[in-house]
Amino acid sequence: MDFSKNNAKYIRSLQLKKYRDKFNKFVAEGDKICKEILTNNSIKAEACFVTSAWQAAHTNLLADLSINPCLVSVAQMKQLSSLRTAPEVLIVAEKINWNLESLNIQTQWSLFLDGIQDPGNLGTILRLADWFGWPAVFCSTDTADIYNPKVVQSTMGAILRIPVIKTQLSHLIEQNGDHIPVYGAGMTGENIFKKTVRRPGILVIGNEGQGIRPEVRGLINHWIHIPKGEQGKAESLNAAVACGILCAALGQSS
Repeated sequence: MDFSKNNAKYIRSLQLKKYRDKFNKFVAEGDKICKEILTNNSIKAEACFVTSAWQAAHTNLLADLSINPCLVSVAQMKQLSSLRTAPEVLIVAEKINWNLESLNIQTQWSLFLDGIQDPGNLGTILRLADWFGWPAVFCSTDTADIYNPKVVQSTMGAILRIPVIKTQLSHLIEQNGDHIPVYGAGMTGENIFKKTVRRPGILVIGNEGQGIRPEVRGLINHWIHIPKGEQGKAESLNAAVACGILCAALGQSS
């Protein structure tokens, strides 16, 4: 794909979900994630745009590509990019098709996100799952789009490694057996630092403002919370921050 007015319009259109869904594509920007895509044979890149500086620094990598990278100026890259500061490399790639049936979560911890709306929170949570080695992140259908540019950027490449599947919690339980404990993060429940837990299990993180919706609450059989410090005054924790603390605590279990 070369740089043209029509191609620039197409790439910018992928900043919107309806066009990402229509074309089944997403945009990745920046050195780290783009190098991961270019070295991952399971991800199909449709187009790659590079500046002369990036091209000169990655001649060996670019020589092995099945697609021809398009050399663009910094000014042209700004026309393609969604970032405030344009990157030196930008890739258009096909969405990853993760298969729910192929994931075995019966021996590990997994996350279920119930209506997480903030792209930054979603991206951070995917990065947390990648850090702690959790096998998958499941989301309600109204969770933010995982290919939102802000999500893609904030995952720091985790979006390429962590399967993310939109489904219903009830379906997830049916697929894997109702013997798997389901933990709900809330303002009440057992102190996560004092509760003895054993994997496997599903940790449910609720919407930033409304928490976990009633129909999902009914499927939770263990409620846990993060206790405040003695002098703590905050009313609540950011969803991604809470998720990180809980993942760390649960990850200590055997």
